[in-house]
Amino acid sequence: MSGGHSIRFGRRCVLQFLGGTALAGAVAPLAASAAVSPPEMCSDGHLVLDTGFFFPDAPPDQLAAALGTTDLAQPILMPCTVPLLRHGDRTILFDAGAGPAFMDSTGHLTASLEAAGVAADEITDIIFTHCHPDHLWGVTDDFDELTFANARYHLSRREYDFWTGPDALATMPDNLQNFAIGAQSRLPRIADRTSFFEDGTEPLPGIEAFATPGHTPGHCSFLLHLGGDPLLLTGDVLSDPLTVLYPDWRWGTEHDPALAASTRRRMIDRVIAEQLRVAVYHMPPPGFGRIERTAEGAVWVQER
Repeated sequence: MSGGHSIRFGRRCVLQFLGGTALAGAVAPLAASAAVSPPEMCSDGHLVLDTGFFFPDAPPDQLAAALGTTDLAQPILMPCTVPLLRHGDRTILFDAGAGPAFMDSTGHLTASLEAAGVAADEITDIIFTHCHPDHLWGVTDDFDELTFANARYHLSRREYDFWTGPDALATMPDNLQNFAIGAQSRLPRIADRTSFFEDGTEPLPGIEAFATPGHTPGHCSFLLHLGGDPLLLTGDVLSDPLTVLYPDWRWGTEHDPALAASTRRRMIDRVIAEQLRVAVYHMPPPGFGRIERTAEGAVWVQER
């Protein structure tokens, strides 16, 4: 990581897409809709990523222009925001954050929950999009105890089988071996509390899971049908404005880049066709928006 100034992948970058030279006047930021009571987005901190790891195959000049920098040695700070849904007698998280063992800049979820008036032991359910560290490792705390003592867990059967099987370590590059080791140490801890779901089913009433593989083999996204307009939780199919504008750019942690790009394009097309409101884990806070088609391509339209 480079010292000094960092690229904060936040609202400044979003506004560059929406108001910069290429896209000037194309779309305007949206006001938040009052039709749906959405999940609350609780910060777990941010990832600190080398720019070369972020989009390793992107043309450097194009990437630098998109990020508004001439120095691609600067690290990128990427937000992590965990959706919290209070629905009836359930208090639900979508993913568990990174916990204390991943990066010093993450692991703030329980403090954010407390600020929202929710204690960790009040969480009834955690529904996972996938098992990368910033989404899974928060199930355990500094003492390797379960963070959410009373929670039930819900996970794609395909995702669980991949991370607990031999292929996880065998297919993971050397720099990501700890992803597999961390998953294999944590998933058995919650196995007796875990329910498995398949593509097209509802882990909980009103929450539809659908397979969105590529980022990981069993990655899933969720469409919430809880009154009013539906809300799509993408997980890491989309992760930042660049993944919308340049869906074929490979992310550094994608298990199957070609499949991930295909899944991403299909999701973008669906969001635009169905005019879906979207919540994205790594988008600039608060993480809600829509996608619009412009002459230059699809763009992320952040809610104010």
